[in-house]
Amino acid sequence: MKLFDDFEAVKFPEENLIFITKNEYLYYIYDPAYNSWKRHKNAGNDRLTVSNYPDVSREELIKALGGVFPQKETDFMRCCNPSQLRRWNLLALLREDYSAYMNNKEIYDTVTHFLSESNGCYKSYLKLKELFAAADSSKLDAEHILIQIKELCFSIIGRDIFKKEIRIIDGHDCSSYFWIQPVRIIDFTDTNEIDNVAEMNSAEISIEEDDVDQYLVPFLDKYYDDELEANKKRVESYWNGELSYISGFAWYLTYNFYSFDAIENMLKDIKDTMEALSVGRENEFTAKLKEKRGSATHKLLYAKDFTEEQIEEYNANRPKEDDTEKELIIDFYCRFIYRMEYMLKVGREKGYDLISFMGP
Repeated sequence: MKLFDDFEAVKFPEENLIFITKNEYLYYIYDPAYNSWKRHKNAGNDRLTVSNYPDVSREELIKALGGVFPQKETDFMRCCNPSQLRRWNLLALLREDYSAYMNNKEIYDTVTHFLSESNGCYKSYLKLKELFAAADSSKLDAEHILIQIKELCFSIIGRDIFKKEIRIIDGHDCSSYFWIQPVRIIDFTDTNEIDNVAEMNSAEISIEEDDVDQYLVPFLDKYYDDELEANKKRVESYWNGELSYISGFAWYLTYNFYSFDAIENMLKDIKDTMEALSVGRENEFTAKLKEKRGSATHKLLYAKDFTEEQIEEYNANRPKEDDTEKELIIDFYCRFIYRMEYMLKVGREKGYDLISFMGP
């Protein structure tokens, strides 16, 4: 049965289930035996040939949804346990239920940051629902709601995630972030093939690409070794029996490998740069750190209040120098060094011998 926005509902008779698909990819499953919905664990990745399955009748679907015919995806989300939903699903529900608050950009950004930092994301979501419901009944304004959200966040996460800092995320962030982790090569026939590289995901960190560009590229450029065997064997294409290889530091979805020795020397330079910044001394990196790098356009494309003309004007006149406070840069380097030294220590312990920097 055709629904909305490329969603369809079909039966899986062998197991007496109802499947909800989008563009033929499975998203939601209903089990009549238990009268329960769940979001598919691999939602959006497992493809079905929908035409091979019988349609669900309108009556069956309404009954499964407790008397409601679905008009949008959130109708299915509401039938699932919140613990099965992703952060963006929970945000969609909050925007729908509390649009008067969530349409406020500062509140929306604060809630998004809160959920992204929460280990038990759905628990934070449930607390936010309680907060918004109480705020609604008390007719609180945006300023007081923001204060309450930040207090709630601190009580759940145990630290101030809203302080100004250059962020380092523990684990893997799928948006515009570089992914950094210990690796080892299993098969040198193509070292850019994910199946040929063992990744130590438990030690992975993610850093936004503009921050990598601004604060790490001078060091990454110095210590990148194109002659390192792992870097030399990254296959770019295979044509008429001939292989071509990736050369140089690659920005997007490519392993850039560094030996442990190179990382240790890089960290020595970063420590020296921290000291230079703190006392006002110049070294080979301080001038480079003042140069404004990063993709302003990438950031501004997602700014709702900017037109294309404003984006073009901003980029035409954007700053040539970075004005980040030295205290923020030093704090970032201190946290980066800690994590990299940890990677080197546990990486060696587990038999890894390289660190990979991979862009989004």
